[in-house]
Amino acid sequence: MLSSSVPDTESSVIDRESLHALGVLVPIHFHPVKVLPGRHPLGRAGDGMRLLRTRPYVPGEDNPRDIDKFSPPGDLQVMEWEDEAQASITLLVDRSASMASNLKAPIRNACVLQLLYSLWRAGDRVGMAFFDTRVREQVRAANLRAQMQQTITALQRPHPVAATDVSSALNTFVRQDRRRHSNLLFVISDFLTENGAAFSPETDWRDAINEIQQNIVPVIVSFQLPADTEGLIKLRDAERPSRRMAWFTRRRVQQINREERTRVASLIRHFRSAGLDCITLAHQREIYPQLARLARVRRRRKF
Repeated sequence: MLSSSVPDTESSVIDRESLHALGVLVPIHFHPVKVLPGRHPLGRAGDGMRLLRTRPYVPGEDNPRDIDKFSPPGDLQVMEWEDEAQASITLLVDRSASMASNLKAPIRNACVLQLLYSLWRAGDRVGMAFFDTRVREQVRAANLRAQMQQTITALQRPHPVAATDVSSALNTFVRQDRRRHSNLLFVISDFLTENGAAFSPETDWRDAINEIQQNIVPVIVSFQLPADTEGLIKLRDAERPSRRMAWFTRRRVQQINREERTRVASLIRHFRSAGLDCITLAHQREIYPQLARLARVRRRRKF
């Protein structure tokens, strides 16, 4: 969970040292993380339009007001514009019981804050929705400072004792979000299913993928047990909830890490089959490099 030393005053929320304390990387030469495919908005706030192209006027279909007044009488041309409005991006954040562990919660929290900071600095509008079996709470603010402060407060709240139902929450949110029209969704979760049920985004997410044209980026929050984890350790199952003692050996730790890597590899294959980009985070130090790599991949794809 987030440290209790998080600053309370709004003036210090986006201070460089405070951000570093939260795990947010602010590079010396800052390059905004622009992950939306296609043309990106200008580096300013507000909406605008830019001339995209001209094409022949089609009577009965085009608005005569769109005719280029400088086109010759025998060759009327229509001007088409592209929207330079800020991209609307939503972070769907898993707050189910499985994400409350000391191995996953810090990675998730740092990832959320890094995305908020980087995307706001890139000129996008960023909102957030927390979910477990369904969408529970949404956070939207008018500026980065307020968004960071409200997000920190929301992340510090206790996790509900509920399992994860990513597919149901995602499809419900996309249906409710049609008026706001999010251009891109980051789904931040461990993607654990209840009772180990099969997970197939290609099937379960079909409606959501079609609704926003495959602009969904799953962020897989994983973990890796330290190699020196040994001895009798008390374990807590937050989804039941229950507690028990377990004896850890080096071989058992290796087996757990191996099974987790296998699970993540299977998730990546499923997401790629559905045509989705995804990133995997098992350590906080991986967050910014993974986001920068994702931005490069999506930027190359638009050309």
